[in-house]
Amino acid sequence: MIEKVIVINDCAFVMEQLIPFLSKDFDIDFVKRSRGKWSKTFGILWKIYKSKEGMFHVNYGLQDAFLTRKIKHLDVLHLHGSDVRWTLHSKKWGWIVRHNIQKAKKVLYSTPDLETLLDDIRSDATYLPVPVDTEIFSLKQNYSEKPKAITFVLPYEQLPKGLCETFIKVGIPLTILQRNIPFGLMPTLLREYDIFVDRFTIPSFSKTCLEAMSCGLATVDFRHEANIETIVSTLNSCVCRNAGRKNRQYVMDNHQIKDVAEQLKRIWKSVIES
Repeated sequence: MIEKVIVINDCAFVMEQLIPFLSKDFDIDFVKRSRGKWSKTFGILWKIYKSKEGMFHVNYGLQDAFLTRKIKHLDVLHLHGSDVRWTLHSKKWGWIVRHNIQKAKKVLYSTPDLETLLDDIRSDATYLPVPVDTEIFSLKQNYSEKPKAITFVLPYEQLPKGLCETFIKVGIPLTILQRNIPFGLMPTLLREYDIFVDRFTIPSFSKTCLEAMSCGLATVDFRHEANIETIVSTLNSCVCRNAGRKNRQYVMDNHQIKDVAEQLKRIWKSVIES
């Protein structure tokens, strides 16, 4: 008998990408919502209420998890970052996130930096790596003679002071884009560049950074904050190619979507059987 799993909400297309690799083993209902006021309140409440019985996997630790816990049962709570880094200790919503984390049957977290933040609440939380489809985000074949860099505007941090000037100084154009690129266009867009500039204030790779690494881009990220100018000054075409190949292998070893799906299958089965 194939077990029913109800997936509530998503984050950065994580579950949308994983579900095709899980659907042979589970009967999955994927309950989506938008960020609109109605959709993320009464809309999602109604969808949860109308959901069939099964095991509930909820993404994010806020209202989706709270409503699922009250109306159905919170079996798997999947934390993705902002719900822990910023909301957990806020006066307004922190209590909801904390209670959801404490009451969930199983807690997953998506980036390694969240482990220490969860230790005092759920020391049994499990790390489920961010999945990357390495076939979609395939390895680029050609590198520019003069490397090109790309980054995206982030709502929670500014680019480090002097970073743009450093790229100008070494003759590497840095393209800064808003985060409104359709997901389906991202692989092609990333492969047009040689360097990806990621976040610096959070000690883990963003999902977009991992996808850029899968495409074979070199990266400037949280590991380089103390010596950004030195790192950027070394990024010629050959260095980008070599760094990009290493980045690709890192993703293949640690974030391959099929491997993450297999890990999640085992987690779901253990929760269902418990």
